Amino acid sequence: LVIYATLGYPSNINVSNWRLEVTGFVNNPLSLSLKDLYEIGVETIKTDFHCVTGWSVRGVEFTGSKFSKIVELANPEKSVEWVFIEALDGYTAVVPFRELLKPQTLVALEINGKPLDPEHGYPARLITPHLYGWKSVKWIHRIVFTDKYKDGYWEALGYHPRGRVDLEERFKKH
Repeated sequence: LVIYATLGYPSNINVSNWRLEVTGFVNNPLSLSLKDLYEIGVETIKTDFHCVTGWSVRGVEFTGSKFSKIVELANPEKSVEWVFIEALDGYTAVVPFRELLKPQTLVALEINGKPLDPEHGYPARLITPHLYGWKSVKWIHRIVFTDKYKDGYWEALGYHPRGRVDLEERFKKH
């Protein structure tokens, strides 16, 4: 299995004080612990994971909180069009809000029945199966709902703002 850590592995993971902050244009900002994410409910999906470079992992199981549940709790404003995801290592990605509303989008806490290990994004990572892997941010700690587009790490280097696998959206059109 190929494992990417574009900016290296974060050294500041301490699950006792880790929080997932949900901010931006929301009516109810959230600060969720790992325990909170389990308590709002988890679901397991079996899906394929696709890297923009051409490799895929078939039939991987992810367990986590449905992103739609976090949306429900945060209650974003109607003007929200983009979601900016920030990781503990400084990595970022931007995802169109409507793409995160797909039913299989999770804040994953487990992979194949076991807690995520550090290489796969412990304590939590975003999983967006219909988008290329660079959008499934590892080690997430902040989700920012916004009305304006802002490049994330790979988008600033020319990668597509949406990144849908079925449309082969790898790079921005110039």
